[in-house]
Amino acid sequence: MKLGITVVICTYNGAALLPETIHHIARQRVRPEISWEFIIIDNASTDNTSEVAASEWEKTQSQVSFSLLYQPKQGLTYARELALEKSQFEFIIFCDDDNWLAPDYINRAYDLMLQHPLIGVLGGYGELVFETAPPPWAAKFNLFASGPQAPASGKVSRNVVYGAGCVIRKSAYNILIRSGFRSMLTDRFAKTLCAGGDYELCYAIALAGYDIWYDHSLRFKHFMPKERVCWDYHIRFFRDGAQSFEVLIPYRIRVNNGSESLLSFNLKFLAIFFSYIRKLPPLLLEQIRVPAASEEAKVNKLKLISLKSKIMTLTRYAAMKENFFKLLKFEQAELNLFRIERNKWDSAPIRAHNINKADQAEHF
Repeated sequence: MKLGITVVICTYNGAALLPETIHHIARQRVRPEISWEFIIIDNASTDNTSEVAASEWEKTQSQVSFSLLYQPKQGLTYARELALEKSQFEFIIFCDDDNWLAPDYINRAYDLMLQHPLIGVLGGYGELVFETAPPPWAAKFNLFASGPQAPASGKVSRNVVYGAGCVIRKSAYNILIRSGFRSMLTDRFAKTLCAGGDYELCYAIALAGYDIWYDHSLRFKHFMPKERVCWDYHIRFFRDGAQSFEVLIPYRIRVNNGSESLLSFNLKFLAIFFSYIRKLPPLLLEQIRVPAASEEAKVNKLKLISLKSKIMTLTRYAAMKENFFKLLKFEQAELNLFRIERNKWDSAPIRAHNINKADQAEHF
């Protein structure tokens, strides 16, 4: 595996968003000793995404290696998988098509991943930038990848970070793939707002024994087009997004709670289920209390839609139990391989960190 950084944009119909994002990547102030490349994955777009991507990168006159790849199978997970397969460097930054990376993003990501060889996934701090000011009710929700992901920089106790701006250690991902890992979520699919693929990947890498980290110094701006702060978008976001619980709840119970048996799974599942049920009566009472046309009523209605969508997904107990045992079987069958591979790769970045800077682009 070559030491360096691959910056990846996975995009579907991103022609309008890509120009600004591409130019922020071209303006990265990357130190000479850091090797890097830039890859854009066109995830079966129906607009002129590929043409815009190629044209905008050409305008930058950058000498950095650039690849434009096409993934005909729709789904953000499939686009990520193609990028991870084709990338040539050990550290991979996933930059959404609406993320504007700070000029030192690559340098900071490279240094952090090199200094901490147990980091499997590294998350940053996104700052929302709105095309138009959001209505008051929308400002009450933080739907989009933004803000701090932990109280302080370092290991994230809940073992997930958002996918926007995240950095993946490719050798950790390769361990999963060689062990037969296959994602159970497609993530964003065309115009649907299904999500969770980023969290699933974090959980899977955590299962392999790697740490999930957040660093406050990794900064990017997350652009919000006006279409994303409308009422219908929020409803779709809550309803589509809740579907990922069928996969993410079993991961959460296994990774964060250490459950290894049906009894342990059931106890934790019931605790999660009733924690959501307890939130329902206050929202129903609020629905009666506040004036129907008020901003408070709009906020409350969206909270109810979100909560009911999650509760409905939690009724799919049989599917969640099946997914939990799939995780246990996968983990237990490949545990020895995880340990062997981790021991081999963990020492490699440490060795690379101690060599001369002039040699840091060599294989390790």
